[in-house]
Amino acid sequence: MQKQVLEAVNNAVETAYAASKEVIDINTNAVESLIEKQLDVLSQTVDFGVKQAKLVGEVKDVKAALSAQTQLMESVAEQAVENVRDVMAIANKTRAAYDKLVNKGVKEAVAAIKPKASQKAA
Repeated sequence: MQKQVLEAVNNAVETAYAASKEVIDINTNAVESLIEKQLDVLSQTVDFGVKQAKLVGEVKDVKAALSAQTQLMESVAEQAVENVRDVMAIANKTRAAYDKLVNKGVKEAVAAIKPKASQKAA
């Protein structure tokens, strides 16, 4: 009886360790992807600032300035939408990884419980 208890505890610890490692891997991948995206957004922001400064220095009349400013804002808005899509893709990839992990855990739990339930029923 004690041997079975020790085996069950050992199995539970090993399973918990493996699941924890998988959670850490999922979180690490998500954080790395988000940091990369943040660096991209920072680069885009700096680029926007440089273009804005160049625009202000080169434009001679108000109408041309407004037209150039509108084009620049459209470009920035398009980049912002693309950034949101990228972040949503990261979130969806992370959610899918968690779903897969949970489903795997449920299947393993059912597989571990089923034989014991059958033995007790018999």
